[in-house]
Formats: sequence, structure tokens, C-alpha cells
Amino acid sequence: MNAAHGVPVDIGEQAALLAEDEVDLAAYWRIVSRDKWGILGLSAVVGLLTMVIVYSLEPIYRATAQLLVEAEQVRVVSIEEVYGIDSSQREYYQTQFEIMNSKKLSDRVIRELKINEHWEYEHRRAKPFSLKRYIPFLPAEAEPSEEQRWRSTVRQFQNNLTITPIRNTQLVNISFESKDSELAPAVANALGTAYIENHLEARLALTQKAATWLTKRLSGMQHDLEVAERNLRSYQERENLIDVSGVQTLTANELDELTRRLVDARKATASARSQYEAVGDLSGDDVEKWETLTGVVEDQLAQKLKQEEELAATNFFGVQQRYGPKHPNYINADSQAKSAQLAYRQRVSLLVSGFEEKYQQAQANQRDLEGDLANSKSEIQEINRKSYQLSQLQREVDTSRQLYDLFFQRFKETNETDFAAANARFVDNATRSFDPVKPRKMVILAAALSVSFMVGVMLSLLRATLDNTIKLAEQIEEKLHQAILGVVPWEKKRAENTNISTLYFADEHKPFAESVRSLRTSVILSSLDNPHKVILVTSSLPGEGKTTISSNLALAFGQMEKVLLIDADMRRPSLAKEYNLDKHGAGLSELVAGISNEPECIKRLEEHGIDLITSGAVPPNPLDLLSSKRFEELLHQLKERYDRIIIDSAPTQAVSDSLVLSAKADALIYVVKSDATPANVAKKAIERLMRVGAPVIGCVLNQFDPDTAQKYGYFGYGSGKHGYYGYGYASKNYS
Repeated sequence: MNAAHGVPVDIGEQAALLAEDEVDLAAYWRIVSRDKWGILGLSAVVGLLTMVIVYSLEPIYRATAQLLVEAEQVRVVSIEEVYGIDSSQREYYQTQFEIMNSKKLSDRVIRELKINEHWEYEHRRAKPFSLKRYIPFLPAEAEPSEEQRWRSTVRQFQNNLTITPIRNTQLVNISFESKDSELAPAVANALGTAYIENHLEARLALTQKAATWLTKRLSGMQHDLEVAERNLRSYQERENLIDVSGVQTLTANELDELTRRLVDARKATASARSQYEAVGDLSGDDVEKWETLTGVVEDQLAQKLKQEEELAATNFFGVQQRYGPKHPNYINADSQAKSAQLAYRQRVSLLVSGFEEKYQQAQANQRDLEGDLANSKSEIQEINRKSYQLSQLQREVDTSRQLYDLFFQRFKETNETDFAAANARFVDNATRSFDPVKPRKMVILAAALSVSFMVGVMLSLLRATLDNTIKLAEQIEEKLHQAILGVVPWEKKRAENTNISTLYFADEHKPFAESVRSLRTSVILSSLDNPHKVILVTSSLPGEGKTTISSNLALAFGQMEKVLLIDADMRRPSLAKEYNLDKHGAGLSELVAGISNEPECIKRLEEHGIDLITSGAVPPNPLDLLSSKRFEELLHQLKERYDRIIIDSAPTQAVSDSLVLSAKADALIYVVKSDATPANVAKKAIERLMRVGAPVIGCVLNQFDPDTAQKYGYFGYGSGKHGYYGYGYASKNYS
């Protein structure tokens, strides 16, 4: 019961849902266990072959000499800087390791020790690989030249040589492998000695070459330095240049000051222009219109006179209220008001009249400053040009002097170099080893067994993954989405003379009969109210047992009802042969064509209790016959006489006969052969039938092997003491 909603929950369903999200390791184990003998056999064969090969190989010995490689203390090697090569310490050591492994050094050791005449290498030189040994009819190949033989020896020598730097140290191991335990240490020691001697020789040659080259270059560099100094002095004298940097600083300051003043002048010009244009926009000479102008508002004297005017007017208004026109206070206040007004108006008129002049002065000042700024820019550009030319000449002088000093110093160091010291020395000499390093027999054998076992497991899993056939009844529901009508076992112990089409009546095959009866029961239960009269049996491909199912199902129904079995697989008819009838006798084709009548075509099988219509002669186009009106009328007449009509049809993937017959049937049974029918093929075929409205009621799993179910870990169906669907079918004994 769900605690939140009170809804009952199916515990089995819940477990199934949880199982979907889990990896079924047991299934993988069952797959591997099924193929265990094949996997073990593969491992055994590979192990045996590996053992034979490994124990037939010759032992290989390894000797190792250890060298200490030191960085150069003298500056002779620094001649690389003269040639433009700037190496770090790490790169220097890596270079030395590569020199040790070079073909030149290998060639030197081979000649010194005469390795090309050693039996291990002479054998390869005497018998080079040739396809003519294995393919006799090929044209004869030319004998390899002495140069080719030598290159082959060098190549083999380097394959056996290993240079291993020891991390975070200046040590390097020189290892050599050989089938000769005495040759291996001799080569390792000889290679170390050859590297030291080669370094000393190269050092001497490089120093001599550098000294000669530096001597030639110094004279040329001295001349270049003198020319550069002479060009610098000539330019300074011609341009009267003493302190260019001071002149640049002074000019730059002047330029900044002119720029600042020009900005202020442009602001003043803009302000004067706006005032001047504002006066022009006001018609007349009324002071009241001018007093709102920016120049008037911003003039402190005008604003002070305006305040005095307003104060006098206010005072006169108060006196006017108390005294008459002839009173001295009245006259005095009137005079003050008029004087203040006149003074304010005169100031405003003066300011307005000066706006145009102020604007013209501002423009003239701006033009003067712009001209001064342009002249300053020209001056500083000229100074910059001279400064740039001067700096170029100065750089040429400095560069020539530095290069000359550097080469002169290198020349002194080169001549003073001590050539007695080498850059490497032995820490440990190689010694003879009596224990081979190759082949590591047990390791190789263990690896071969492990790999072969893993390959076998992977192949087993891959085969199981790629196998898309239907093996179990559950897969029909999962992959085909169809009901399981029945499962028919694979009769492994069936005698050769036993007719599989009548296996239903064989006493020794009771499990088979029980499975057919179970199928009969499923068909009956699928439609109790309206029993299926016409039952069509088909499959995907030939050989899946549809004829066996249709025949034995007819026999099972024949024990209860009046049954007619029709062989409608007219392209590959088989029922006439199965029931020992004349395959050339009259049958369905003759009956539909009207050539023969029903008594001639319908055979009564008294022994089995059913009637049979064989296919008869094969028509040119069976599809036309089965889709004809005459076949439909015949089937209608037979339905009135029989309780069940079971039709054995052609496979769906081969021809379209079953599609036509499905429209005339009441039920369709689809036969799937266990471990043979591909799921995708069956699914497409059923979908094709469903599209034409075929009455598919379910599938029959034919030739089911209980051992297969056990291999795949399914024990609920077809095994155990109750057998398949509880009908007494034993998984092993079929009894």
C-alpha cells in the first residue's frame, strides 16, 4: 500500500522495474559458462603454441654501461650562440643522448669490433629474407650489395642498442642485447668510449673552425663599427643636434599649453557667439528683452543695478502711498527710482552693444591660437623626424659595437680553451651476464593464456549479442508483442521413420502431444463465444515447422470436431508426402479450377480422424488462384460442412499468399522456430499481416529445446517436474 496515496502496489511489478535498471551479471556468466569448453580450448591451443614458440627461441643477454654526462664548463661549445643557436641544459643532454644513438657512432663501433663478421650478424647477412624460398616460381632476386648488407647490420645493431637517461640525473645507461654473452658488454663499453672520443674530436674541430671564422668576421665587424660611428657624427654636425631629448620635452610642454589655451578660446568663442546670436533674435531695443540674455544675467554689475532699481521702485511705491506728488519725500523717492532705472538700462545697453565686439575678439584669439598650435606641431614633427633618424644611427653604432665585443670575447675564449677535459666519463663499465633477459617464458605464457581467455570470453559475449533469434517464449512477448499460444518441444529422440506431421499420435512422444493439446486449448479459449472456424497457419521462412504445427493441430482438433486440413502452400506442398498420398493426385488447385469435384479432392484419413485437401498440381500463379472468387466460394461451402478448417499457408517472407489468405481466415497462428527465427524478420512479417487486417491471435514457439532455456538461465518454462505449462514435459528425458 502506497503510504502517500493508499494505492496498492504490485511487489512483483516493482521488482521487475528495479531489475530493468540493473546489469544482469548472472546472464553474462551463463553465456560464458555455456561456451566454457570453447573458451578453455582456445586458451589451451594458444598456450600450447606459445609454449612451443617460446621454448624454441634462443636466449638473449643484456649488458649495461653507465656514463656521467656533464655540461660544458668552457665556452667553446657556446660557439652555437655565434651561429644563432641558444640551447637550454635539457636540450643539451637530449642532444647528447641522440648522438649516442646515432648511426655514425654505431658504424664506428661496428668497424672497431668487426661486428659484421660476428656469427650472430654474419648469419643474417648470409641469408637475407627472400620470398623465393617460399614461392619457388618467382623470378630470381639479385644478391644484395655490400652496402645493403652493411645497412642491414647497422639496423640490427641499433635495434639491439638502448640508450636510457636516468630521470633527474646526468647519468645515462648504455645497454646492448645479444645472443653472445661476451659481445654484449664489449659493445656497451665500446660505444661509451666511442662517444667520449667522438666528442673530443668534434670539440677540437669545432674550435679550430670557430677560430678561423671569428678571425675573418672580426675584421669585417671592425669596419662596420667605424662606418656606423662616422655616419652618426656626420648627421649630428649637419643637423646641429646637441640635446634632442631636451628640445622634445620643451616643445611638448609648449604644445600642451597651446592646446589648453585653444580649448579655453573655443569655449569663449562659443559663449560670445551664443550671446551675439541671441541679441539678433530679439527685435527692437527694449531693455526688458535683453535682461534675460546670458551675458546680462552673468554680469555682476548689471545684477547689482537691477537690485538697486527694484529696491528704489519698492521704496517709491511705499512713499507714493503716504505722500503727495509735491511732498519732498515723494519727489526724492521718484528721483532715486528713475536714476536707478536709468543706470540699469544704460548698463544693459552697454553690455548688449559689446556682444558683437566680444565675439569678434574671441574669434580672432581662437584663430591666433590655432595658428600657433599648427606651427608647434610642425616643429615637433620635424624634431621627431630628426630624433628618429638619430636613434637609428645610434642603434647601428650600438649593435655593431656589441657584436664586435661579443665576437672578440668569444675569440679570446676559443684560443684559451683547454681541450684535455671530456664531457663524459664511465661510472660503471658493462660486465658479462650469465642470466638471459629474453625471452621471459613464464610471463609470455601467462600473457598469452590471459589474452586468449579474454578473447574467448569477448567472442562468446559478442556472439550472444549478435544473435537476434528468438529462443524463449518470453522473447515473443517482448520483441513481437504477441500472445504465446503454445510451445512445441524439439523431439531430439524422434526415430527416422517417424512422421513428424502425425507425431501427435505417437505414444513415445507424449510431451509433444501435450504441447499440441495445450495449443488447441489456447486457440479455443481465444474465442469462446465465436469459435474460429478457419485457422491459417504461417511462418516467416521455410523450415520453421508451420506444416508440422498445422497438421498436428488438425489431428488434435479431429479428436473433438470435424476437421478439414488444407495444404495451401502450393509452391512447396508437403502434406501429400507426409500422409503417403499421391502428390500428383487432384487437390486444391483442381478443386478451385473446377477440374475435379470434392469427392476426388477431399481425402478422408480414417486412421487420423480428419479430412485433407492436398495442394494438387502447382498452378502458374498460385496467388491468382487463392485470391479468386471461386476459392472464396469454395471456402464458404466447406465452412458449412466442417467445424474447423486449418490451412497450411506459404511463408510470409517468401510470397504474398498468406496475406491474401489472412483476409479469408478467422484466426492466424504465427509459427516461430526457436533459436532460428530472427526477431526482426518475424516482427516485420507480423506487422505486414496486421496492416492488411490479418486476425493474428498469437504465436507458437516451435522446436523449443529445454536445454537452451537452462543455458540462458530460464527455468520457469519447459523444465522442472511439471514440465512446460504444467503438462508433464520433462526437460531432459521427454517422458
